[in-house]
Amino acid sequence: MARAGVLQLTKHGYMPQSTYIKAALKALEKDDLDEAVHHYKLATKRWRPSQKTEIAEEIISSAIGLRIAKLQNRLAELEPMINPSWRSLQYWRNLLPRNRQKLEELREEQRGLQEAIQVLSSIQEKLKENA
Repeated sequence: MARAGVLQLTKHGYMPQSTYIKAALKALEKDDLDEAVHHYKLATKRWRPSQKTEIAEEIISSAIGLRIAKLQNRLAELEPMINPSWRSLQYWRNLLPRNRQKLEELREEQRGLQEAIQVLSSIQEKLKENA
């Protein structure tokens, strides 16, 4: 019965901030950004942010920013392959029927990267809501 009570207190944000910050950082180690943001929001739900909470927010935010930057770098690599200048050899290769499948795969990867950036941006917005 006591375990269920503690679980409910934890679930609704009544435990000390350090409990949630520790859980957020562990979730970040496991590469679970949604869980890290969820625990951070629980930490700031009832109390104003402490110094440790602000540091945790910066760590989570920088992890998200790093992932967004990596995805944007990959998008920058794909752009010249998908939309080359008409003077380049790649432009004329893309017109060949044998290269259309590869071009379509690159476009699909580009769409996937753009969606991933949007999801990460929305997670970052959730993190910034309380700030």
